[in-house]
Amino acid sequence: MKVFRSVRFNIFLGALIAIAAALGTFLPQVPDAPEKVSAFQQAHAYLFPLYNCFGLFDLYHTWWFMALLGLMAFDVVACKLWNKPPDAGMVALPPELTDERELERRLARKEAALRLKPLRARFGVPGGAGAAAARLRAALSARGYHVQEELRSDSGAALVATRHRLQRWGSYVAHIALVVILAGALVKCLFGFVEMVPVLEGGSRAMQNKPWTVYVDKFTVKYYDGTFTPKTFSSVLRVQDADKVLGAKTIRVNDPLDIGGVRFYQASWGAGGMFRSVALRLGHALLRLPQRVPTRVPGTPFDVTADVMLPNFTISGGKADTASLELKNPAVRFTFAVGAHKTAPMWLLQNYPKLCLVEDPQGTLSPAPAPPFQLASIDPVLFSGIQVAYDPGYKIVVAGALLWLFGTVTLFYLHRRRLWILAEPGGDGTEVTIGGWSSRAGREFEPEFKALAESLRRELGGRAGVEFFQNPLVEVS
Repeated sequence: MKVFRSVRFNIFLGALIAIAAALGTFLPQVPDAPEKVSAFQQAHAYLFPLYNCFGLFDLYHTWWFMALLGLMAFDVVACKLWNKPPDAGMVALPPELTDERELERRLARKEAALRLKPLRARFGVPGGAGAAAARLRAALSARGYHVQEELRSDSGAALVATRHRLQRWGSYVAHIALVVILAGALVKCLFGFVEMVPVLEGGSRAMQNKPWTVYVDKFTVKYYDGTFTPKTFSSVLRVQDADKVLGAKTIRVNDPLDIGGVRFYQASWGAGGMFRSVALRLGHALLRLPQRVPTRVPGTPFDVTADVMLPNFTISGGKADTASLELKNPAVRFTFAVGAHKTAPMWLLQNYPKLCLVEDPQGTLSPAPAPPFQLASIDPVLFSGIQVAYDPGYKIVVAGALLWLFGTVTLFYLHRRRLWILAEPGGDGTEVTIGGWSSRAGREFEPEFKALAESLRRELGGRAGVEFFQNPLVEVS
């Protein structure tokens, strides 16, 4: 247990979890973006096997990450929650006056008992010690203090008064909340899942983690005027288990479909190589071509076929490629044929109608003279990127976060005061000695402590003047 209570071990464990979480943030994760993981594999062929060996592309579900979370929870229990919360809160206090034999000894040596307190005050009041203690108790209770009488005897009385007692539990509650949050994270890792389900418009795809099928009956994207930057996009979604419809909704960003805690988010969209039709401009006429369907050019013996579309055309290694799945620079490949004779494939770009690139049998591109026709428009088949997430630990984490907020507010915003009071016969009445402590800086509590002592003296009809002392061994700052 000594190791788990070590501050160095706590710092090391927290740093290890933070580093692991950072890796999970910077490296693409299979459940969130499998296509980015594939791109990373192609770009870093040597590093990928090493990273994959440690599960860094599905980091939050690896055994070692869950073990770190479990170890952190155990460490918090062993380090903070093993014992009841310390009475001192954030400042170490001397032993309490709870043992009768100890109290009797300190009643006989009150200076030794209160010398350890940061602040002290002494004044005299008329009457006996028992009556003075009762009046002090009533006066402090009226000021919001919880007063506990430790002992009353012929030789005197001892009281302990506390205000904002709840503050002592703040750190304890905050650490309990941390364990609750870690438990919620473990529940998510063990029983939750996240997966991407890209579905073509009008199509469907089966889920991996549930025996359900996701249908996108319609996908809509609207652009800002004159650009290919999407303003909004949405999917008419339907989820079925065999023939049973489990749920249906038009989902948008931040407006998911929820089926028993399984949420379907509109996460992304894009265009692959499929389209319903493209339009070629031939002079003043438009010729519409379905994908991979040879179409006769009017007034000629030529058949033209449009077979492949790239949504964001670029050239990589001399060959046609796409920089992304967004329709930023769409291009279509065409082939002309007369009977059994075919021309070399040519690429036409919608944004650059005068540009033409010819593709040789190896796929290498070369520029060609501008043809007498241009790519006028494309009606692409878009896909909707649906992120499916199930987090059974979500409510546990929320409860832990609220508990942590309560503990933190309690710890830092409540000002705990503690008074130790000894009332003993002295002179022609009773001598009252008060020791004071605060959870905040002593100099912040000192004016309040002095005003409280003066107020108590006046209320009990005490002699003029209050003697104040400070503990030279305790810095009041």
